Amino acid sequence: MTSSTSIPRSARAAIVTAFDQPIVLKNDHPVTQPSELSPDECLVKLEYAGVCHSDLHVVKGEWYKKAVLPVVGGHEGVGHVVAIGAHTLNSEIKLGDRVGLRWIANPCLRYG
Repeated sequence: MTSSTSIPRSARAAIVTAFDQPIVLKNDHPVTQPSELSPDECLVKLEYAGVCHSDLHVVKGEWYKKAVLPVVGGHEGVGHVVAIGAHTLNSEIKLGDRVGLRWIANPCLRYG
């Protein structure tokens, strides 16, 4: 399911490319497209994103298991759902819902 919101192919992102080095700002970071979403995944158009102390630990490589680089920083935010993965059943989340993203919802195990 996709809303009428236009979903760009790329967006601006702050990317950690090496530990304890300056963050790289890119204007052409790929945006996941609705057809690439798995069931129970959604795409959120962020209105606000935050950087918290855990982001600084990622940049410095201070976690027990280091992040797999490159990684996009800023994992907390607020926005609206603009797409939901095909074959999603009985979701409480609907297109257009305003949602908040916390630092961990379902761990992807990329960070251990």
